[in-house]
Amino acid sequence: MKKYFLVATLVLASTNAMAERVISGTNGIASGGSRSEACESAKEDALGKRSQNEQVAKYAECECKQNEKGSWSCTVETTLEKTR
Repeated sequence: MKKYFLVATLVLASTNAMAERVISGTNGIASGGSRSEACESAKEDALGKRSQNEQVAKYAECECKQNEKGSWSCTVETTLEKTR
């Protein structure tokens, strides 16, 4: 009986691990604006890449760089999970 519980637990754990995926979003080429606006734009880009049966599990911290013209370029990694 213990063997069946172990197998069931392993199956559930592997199913949950496969249900998540990580994608990245960027703010593209934007001129002007602030760092927070560029980060928000990157998050919106990531949301646009999810499918209908996925939701955001978490966002990583935005990685942003400013060029010599003062424009911000941001990237954010987003973990998506299947909705149940």
